[in-house]
Amino acid sequence: MKRTASIIALIICAALASAQTADDDWFWGKPISAIQWEGIKHVDRRELDSTVAPFIGKNFTDEVWTDLQARVYELDWFDSIEPTAYPGDKDRTKVIVKFVVVEKPAVESVKVSGNSGLRSTDILDVIQVKTGDLFNASKIKLDELAVKKLYLEKGYPDIQVSSSTSRTDTGVAVLFTVVEGGQVSVKEIRFSGNSAFSAKTLKGQMSLKEAALFQNGSFQESKLEDDKAKLIAFYKSKGYIDAEISDVSRSVQKDEKSGKNWLTLDFAVKEGKVWNYGGMTFSGNKIFSNDKLNSLLTQKTGGPVNYGKVTQDKQKVDDLYYENGYIFNQIDMKETRDEEKLSVSYTVSIVEGDRALIESLTFKGNKRTKDNVLAREIPLEVGDTFSKAKIVEGLRNLYNLQYFSSIEPEMRQGSADNLMDLIVTVEEQSTADIQFGLTLSGLGSTSSSSTFPLSGTIKLNEKNFKGEGLTLGVELSASPTDQTLTFSYLNNWLFGKRISGGISLSLEHETLTTSQDISAPTFSTVTVPDPYTSLAQYQAAGGTSSVTITMPYTYWDTTLSLTAGYTTRSPFGLGNIGYGGGFSTSLNQIEYNTTEYRPAAADIREVANSWLWTNKLTARAFLNHLDLWYNPTSGFYASQKFTWAGLVPNAEANYYLRSDSKLEGYLTLFSIPINDTLKFKWVLGGHTGLALIMPQQFWDSTQSPTVVYKDDLRIDGTFIGRGWSSLYSSIDNGRAMWDNWVELRMPILEQYIWLDGFMDAVALRTDDGLVSVSRSAVSVDSTRTSLFSMGWDNLILSVGAGLRFTLPQFPFRFYIAKPFYIDSQGIEWDPSGDQSVKFVISMSQALN
Repeated sequence: MKRTASIIALIICAALASAQTADDDWFWGKPISAIQWEGIKHVDRRELDSTVAPFIGKNFTDEVWTDLQARVYELDWFDSIEPTAYPGDKDRTKVIVKFVVVEKPAVESVKVSGNSGLRSTDILDVIQVKTGDLFNASKIKLDELAVKKLYLEKGYPDIQVSSSTSRTDTGVAVLFTVVEGGQVSVKEIRFSGNSAFSAKTLKGQMSLKEAALFQNGSFQESKLEDDKAKLIAFYKSKGYIDAEISDVSRSVQKDEKSGKNWLTLDFAVKEGKVWNYGGMTFSGNKIFSNDKLNSLLTQKTGGPVNYGKVTQDKQKVDDLYYENGYIFNQIDMKETRDEEKLSVSYTVSIVEGDRALIESLTFKGNKRTKDNVLAREIPLEVGDTFSKAKIVEGLRNLYNLQYFSSIEPEMRQGSADNLMDLIVTVEEQSTADIQFGLTLSGLGSTSSSSTFPLSGTIKLNEKNFKGEGLTLGVELSASPTDQTLTFSYLNNWLFGKRISGGISLSLEHETLTTSQDISAPTFSTVTVPDPYTSLAQYQAAGGTSSVTITMPYTYWDTTLSLTAGYTTRSPFGLGNIGYGGGFSTSLNQIEYNTTEYRPAAADIREVANSWLWTNKLTARAFLNHLDLWYNPTSGFYASQKFTWAGLVPNAEANYYLRSDSKLEGYLTLFSIPINDTLKFKWVLGGHTGLALIMPQQFWDSTQSPTVVYKDDLRIDGTFIGRGWSSLYSSIDNGRAMWDNWVELRMPILEQYIWLDGFMDAVALRTDDGLVSVSRSAVSVDSTRTSLFSMGWDNLILSVGAGLRFTLPQFPFRFYIAKPFYIDSQGIEWDPSGDQSVKFVISMSQALN
């Protein structure tokens, strides 16, 4: 629509909408108070509104009106658009712009014909037009190119792709027709003119490969051009800055039996001379000093020039300006050669511009999630200086929400030279999930408990309630011996700040067993009969230990928890720093028939059939520098947590102080793209954690910590010491635990499933000493009472491998684990004579 016709239409409509009591040009210079739509049926209204949102509040000028029209027409969603203008109030101080539109028809079906070498499903995967989308002829043409690119990547150089459409009663049917032609595979790659490097070395730089047992050698024209650039870049990295590929000749032989075309490639190389690096200088820089710019350089003078490093050094200079908001600079690099010394130096000329500012921040594709939920994750606001680092941080924050399957940022020129519009397009995924599964429960008692080994779990979780970023959850875990029901609520953005607040209510019932003290000796290696207070004391008196008689009892617990926290950016550029705390209050009861049973454990006898009260205060701090917290591939995480249990003297079940320290780190060892969606990638992860339960000095420093079995430190065999499930029921009263693991992770499908290999190493100290493993039994060594005195036989070790799912709706891990230990005789792979591997099922744990 031409500008003149548009203005005439606006004047006429404005005149009809008013009583013509004012001048027909009344809307010029008035602020736009609203932009309205008529005729919208299928178009995403939220995306439409976000497109025009930057114009709300701007004065109606010729430039603004032209830009607004351009934004609407760029969408290409409508067959016709008729704009009108109305007064925004009775005094005509504001303008309402209204667009009356007719939408394009919807796509009814998308099909492919003529393909035999590639499956239809593979072709449809690269086609962006889907059933239900608005028909857009330009997007159909883009999809033709996408299909052609797919065939070229698979070695079909003669591929032809066309599309046709037909109108139906309900929309448009789209048909893509392909003429595949013959497939071409590389049989041999040859080189001539190469003296500095062998053909084998040069082939190693290329992505095109000769056909072999495990590679089909498919030829792609685009890869040939990329490989020429890679070969030249390789030579330039070794000082041959004049190297070139003068020619690539081809010869083709057709295999009549298979129908394949076998291709031989001959690369003609001109190597040139080796040049030495003479350094890099700068001119025109005023914002940053020469010393600052020189500190960015990594290429050293004197040796052969590595042109790749030179360009990287120049890019660091570009990035320094870019990161600080100077994105409109002109930075050029000029080469100077000394033919006698065979030396080359570089001068970087800089023309500095003004800092860029963010004029608007808009979002597209968020049909459910509200704009403010996205905006608060990006540490930039309108008027802020542009920062690439902050944009990257914001995108990482959005990914960590796990609300979106894809996030695409876009920068557009604003209304002035130093203004930029930031547009973030997202594709939402389900945030309401129902999880079902089985997991190893492994619950134990103070002595020798026995519970059902498997429990079922059902969890209903909504992480984005009402699109406000609120989390609501209900979780039920149940087995014949244990049932837990938990309700939770969490808001990570109280008062519009990174202040979190949560509340949860948990109800638990458990049926357990423990050893009796009716006819001594009937006790475990940890719980001892009256009047003795330790196993060592009893054994010194001539007693021996055994477990012969058990008894049942029931445990009930109700816990209400409140949590709060605050997260801010680290001043050192190391991710986020978080602080938090919480309060929980619990009522629990141990119930059994006191006339029929007498437990060996004094702490159970003393509280029998009485409701116990427990209060806890927690304080926590963490430093999170992970790229993605739910599936990290780089960075580290460190946290420290303190728990104070027992706030009211002589009135509660627990009196202790607990410290939990944790450090995790991740490093991507390598990442080699296989195709557009798959990577051969290895990630190394490591974890160490130290947990300590200590006496609560505030009330009585002479007493040992009073801890009910639920709060004991334990090797559960599922999350800690994977594969050692028997230790959960046989070793209690854990007071210090050092937990370590190393994992090597490899993606099968990076967004969904990974293959993990692991090794665990754990040490546990009880009231009586360190847990020790030998060929005879798992026991407590009373001669070693500190983690500093531990030996190899005090380490609980295991290795294994398995699958880890990274889907929020299915956060399960399935591992095969093999426990082992090391004693004076070496490595023992079958603890207690058990030669089998263990199957471990668990769920991914949140960082804390």
